[in-house]
Amino acid sequence: MIRSSRRHGRVPAGRCLPPVVLVAFAVAAGRMTVAATYHVSPTGNDTATGSDSNPFRTIQRAADQSQAGDTVLVGPGVYRERVAPPRGGDATRPIVFRSASRHTAVIKGSDVWTPRWESHGGRIWSGAIPDEMFTDTSHIDGANPFTVPLASTPWGREGFPEHERHRRGERGGNASASPEILYTLGQVFVDGKMYRQVPLRGELEAAPGAWFYDAGSRRLLVHFVRESPEGHVVEITTRRRIFAPHERGLGHVHVEGFIMEHCGNQYPTDFWVQATPQWQQAGALGTRGGHHWTIRDNVVRLAQGVGIDLGVEGHPEADLERGQRPRPASAGHHLVEGNLIAQNGGAGTAGYLAKNLVVRQNVVVGNNLLQFHGKKRWESAGVKLHSPHDSLIEGNVIVGNHSCAGLWLDQGAGNRTQIVDNVIVGHHTGLDVEIGRGRDAVAARNLIVDNDVGIAFREAGGVRVSDNLIVARSGTAVRNANDPKRPGDWTSGPIELTGNLLAGATLVVVVPPGKSRTEARSFDGNAYAPAVDDEPPFVIAGTGRVSFREWQDYWRDRNEAVGCDRRSVVASGFGCVLDRHTGTVSVRPGFDPAVLRLTHDIDAAGVDRDLGGPCGLIAAGSGTFRAWPESVSVVLPEPWAVAPGLTTPPAGPIVASGTNP
Repeated sequence: MIRSSRRHGRVPAGRCLPPVVLVAFAVAAGRMTVAATYHVSPTGNDTATGSDSNPFRTIQRAADQSQAGDTVLVGPGVYRERVAPPRGGDATRPIVFRSASRHTAVIKGSDVWTPRWESHGGRIWSGAIPDEMFTDTSHIDGANPFTVPLASTPWGREGFPEHERHRRGERGGNASASPEILYTLGQVFVDGKMYRQVPLRGELEAAPGAWFYDAGSRRLLVHFVRESPEGHVVEITTRRRIFAPHERGLGHVHVEGFIMEHCGNQYPTDFWVQATPQWQQAGALGTRGGHHWTIRDNVVRLAQGVGIDLGVEGHPEADLERGQRPRPASAGHHLVEGNLIAQNGGAGTAGYLAKNLVVRQNVVVGNNLLQFHGKKRWESAGVKLHSPHDSLIEGNVIVGNHSCAGLWLDQGAGNRTQIVDNVIVGHHTGLDVEIGRGRDAVAARNLIVDNDVGIAFREAGGVRVSDNLIVARSGTAVRNANDPKRPGDWTSGPIELTGNLLAGATLVVVVPPGKSRTEARSFDGNAYAPAVDDEPPFVIAGTGRVSFREWQDYWRDRNEAVGCDRRSVVASGFGCVLDRHTGTVSVRPGFDPAVLRLTHDIDAAGVDRDLGGPCGLIAAGSGTFRAWPESVSVVLPEPWAVAPGLTTPPAGPIVASGTNP
C-alpha cells in the first residue's frame, strides 16, 4: 500500500522505511527526515491518512499536517475554503502546494447559495444569508463580506467613504459625495457570471444582472437576467481570502498550478495608516509579509480587491487579522512566474516594501475591474510594486487593466531593478515610476504600445531607458513631471533615454534640472516619430513646445554637448499596428533602423541588443514580429452578466492565458 508518512531519527538496523509517495531525504541538524506527500480530493475525508488511496477532503487539513520538505498534492475538483498554512519550510525543504493536474484544482472563496427564494415581482428575487456561511472569522472587521464597506467607492462614483472624509476634513473627501452610496465587499455569481452590485435599492429595477444587499433585513436581492432562480447556480463570496497564512512572515512556501477565484477582500485605501489596518493590502493569494515564496502557473482572478500581495501589508504596529501579529521587518525574495492574474476588482498585484522579486512571464489582464479612479483610489495597476530593490520584472504580458497603469513602481523603481522584455498595452500609463530615487535601474527591450502615456517619471528617476518601442499615438511617449505638493522630501535621480523608438503626439515632456527636485537628463540614439506634423513634438517645462532642432540645442547647452540627441533621428511616415488577437506587431520605421544601434552594443542589462527587443528586431530589418507567444493569444471571457441601465462595464481584454504551455 502506498501511503504518506514521516519518520525522524535514524532507521534501526534490520528495518526498512515503508513505501512513501515521492519520498525525499534531507539531513537537518544531524537527523534524517523523511518528507511526506499528502493527497487531497473532493471525495476524501479529513479523518483519513492523506495517502493517495485515502486522501484528505480539505487542503487545510493537509496544510496543518505538513512540515518542511512536504508536498500537498491536490486532486481535480472545487475546494471551497481559505487555505492558511500554519508554517513554512526552509531553503532546502520548502512546503509545496501543487495542483496534481494543472488548473484542475479550483479554490474558491465563495459557496453555492440555495435560500428559500422570495419573489419581488418580475425577475427580482431575494433570500436570507445565514451567518454560519461565513467561516473566515480572522479579520478584525468581520467575516461577512456583505456587511463590510469598501474603503473607497468604485466606478468613478462619489459615495459614503468620500463623504465621510470630507466631513472629517481629510484629504480625498468630496463635499458633493452621497452618503447613501455604499458598496460592500460581497460578490454574487450566477452560472459563473459576475453580477454587479448596486448601492441603492432603486437602481436594481432597471438592472438585470445586478444585486443589492439590504442591511436592515439582512437579505440579498438579485435581479436575474433570465426568468427566476430556478435552474441557476448562485454563488456568493463567504470568505475574505483564498490562500494566505494567518501568521505573518512565513518563508519557503510554493503554490503551483491552482485556479483561485472569488473572495471578499478590501481595496487598500491608506493601507499604510495604523488607524485603518482593515484596509491593508491583502491579496486573494497573500504572502502575509513572507519571504521566498514561489507562486507559479496559477490563475488568480475575480477577487474583490487585490489579486496577489507580495510584500508587507501595512503599518508595522497594526494587522488586519485578529491577534495583532507584528509585521516582519522585511519581505520578498519571491518568484512569481507564469501566472494568469486577471479581472480582479483592484490591482493585479501589490508589493509594499518587498525586494529581490522575480516577476516574469505572467499574463496580467483586466484588473481594476471595478474601475477605481479618483482621490483615494490610487492603489490600482496591473502590477504595482513599491520600490522593488534588486528585482527582475521580465517577459510579462500586461494588457487592458482598466483605468490604471500597466506597471506602477511607487516610491521609485528601486536600486538595480531590471524591467525588461515586457509587453504593456492599453492603459492610461504603460510604465509609471513615481516618487523616489532609484539607482542603476534599467527599462530595456519593452514593447509599450497604445497607452495614453508610454512611460511616466513622477518625481522619480535613477533609470536608464534603452531599446524600447514606445507608441503613445495621440498621447505622450515619455513624460517627466514634478509634484510641487511635497517640496524637499522627494528626489528622483538621473534619467537616460538611449536607443529607443518613441512615437506619439508628444514625444517627450521634461522638467529640466533646477525646475524641480530632478537631476540629470540625457538622450541619444533615439528615433522619434511625431504623430502630428504641424506641432512641435517636444515639451520643456518653462519653455513650451519645441522642434527637434531646438530640443537638441537646448540639451547641448545644458549637457555640454553630451546626451543631447545628436545621433538621433526623426522618422517620416512611421506606422505601427498591433493585432491584440494574435500578438503580431507590424512596424513601418520611416527612418534608417541602424540608428538604434549607434549608442551601445551592450545595453545596461548586460544583454546584446542584437539578440532581442523590439528595437533590436527593427534594427535588424524585421518589420513584423510577435509581441507575445502564441500560447497566450486566446480570448478571456467577459466576466459580467448584462446589467442595462448602468454604466456599461468595459469589454473584456483579449490576452488571457498563462505563458506556460
